[in-house]
Amino acid sequence: MNFALVDWVIVVIYIAATLAAGLYGKRYVAGLKEFLVAGRELGLFIGIATLAATEIGTITFMYYAELGYKTGFASFINGLVAGVAMLLIGRTGFIVRRLRVLGLMAVPEFCEVRYSRGLRVLTGILVATGGILNMGVFLKVEGLFLAIITALPLAYLKLTMTGILVLELFYTVLGGMVSVVITDFIQFVALSLGVVVVTAYSTYLAGWERMYAAVRDTMGPQGFSPILNSDYGWTYIFFQLLFWVAIDTCWQTTAMRTFSTRSPEVSKKVFSWTGFIFLGRGMMPMLWGIAALTMLGPKQDSLEAMPRMLALILPHGILGLVVAGMLAATMSVNSSYLLGWSSIIAQDIILPLRRRPLSQGRQVLLNRVANVFVSLFVLFWGLWYTLPGLTYFYLNITATIFLAGTFAAVVAGLYWKRANTLGGYLAMAAGAFGSVSFFFFHVSARYSGLGSFALSGAGMIVGSLLGRPKSTENRRGPTAKA
Repeated sequence: MNFALVDWVIVVIYIAATLAAGLYGKRYVAGLKEFLVAGRELGLFIGIATLAATEIGTITFMYYAELGYKTGFASFINGLVAGVAMLLIGRTGFIVRRLRVLGLMAVPEFCEVRYSRGLRVLTGILVATGGILNMGVFLKVEGLFLAIITALPLAYLKLTMTGILVLELFYTVLGGMVSVVITDFIQFVALSLGVVVVTAYSTYLAGWERMYAAVRDTMGPQGFSPILNSDYGWTYIFFQLLFWVAIDTCWQTTAMRTFSTRSPEVSKKVFSWTGFIFLGRGMMPMLWGIAALTMLGPKQDSLEAMPRMLALILPHGILGLVVAGMLAATMSVNSSYLLGWSSIIAQDIILPLRRRPLSQGRQVLLNRVANVFVSLFVLFWGLWYTLPGLTYFYLNITATIFLAGTFAAVVAGLYWKRANTLGGYLAMAAGAFGSVSFFFFHVSARYSGLGSFALSGAGMIVGSLLGRPKSTENRRGPTAKA
């Protein structure tokens, strides 16, 4: 066993505190607005913490460390693009400001506001499908991290995954976005310090000269240049730029933070400051992967190398703190994703298809039931699905199933008067087809991803030019909600 008694005590206390804080949020849930968008009361600092935390979990460190282990310093391009994209959105307010003005609760809702109810339902189906498939590997990867770093037998992996999911589901179902924001803040504070400490310690033990030599000897120039690296190149970089702009604006869990802020101006500031965090969010775990390559050699399983290194180098006490922080991150991110995808099923698929509206209390109940459904699917998918390659590429493509078409529909709907419903349908269908080619036709992630965005953009333009213009009289005004 890698863990000593002190490590287990730290982990148990930390999980209990996080769970208690999450359950505390239940008392502030008075209706649907509190459950889904925290009453639209997020200020700047809480907004930064929850936006950063919702995209920094154990899965994040695992896939970024895997990129560092497999592609060396060239992997930094992923963190750089992610940070720059968020900074640009924050400085310009591109999309996020206009979406916040509309007072929405989910991105597919915009499709009904701007286009039609049918397009909202289709978008909701694609968003839920892509999002749940994306989240489906979280528990398996996170359980692998815990099993390796604590030296628990892999036979307990399924039990560990189930236990984590039940805890996340418990406070998310009860407290909704309020509970998610509270646990996000705890996770952000705890994990920020831990990430810096682990980065400094692992790179110190590995040594910069040895890390440079390990990448050089294992990968050659491909380990330093994203242009020369066969996994990247200009096509991939352009795809990543589009991908991260779409993630920051149209990804449900990110958009929920936009919808939860007090005002459009607060949304812009939140994105501006979080962009700097996203730079470190990617690059520091990549250094962990390179350190693992240096200390363990190139023959390790790429996904397992980083946790094996941490289990080897971290002393007792520090090991417990790191695992506790990772567990808190896991609970925070997964609860946010559970809430995001279940809200799409409830609010954007089921409710629009009903002839009679539901009361707010019934809507909250419907969201809670959908949360349980998503949890069960994620649990069973994580148990049997085998990743087809690098985790990061799988997550990119499953997200692009809906992101490409949604991004085209949102951009055109906000900035092009000619955009219409036919264009929206073609954009969603074409974007999904491009992503599916990754799984069925074995097209590489960079071509499949970039092709999805290109096809969805072409579909929006062609459909809008061929179809009848959408009457501006049917659009919700920019001051419809506060």
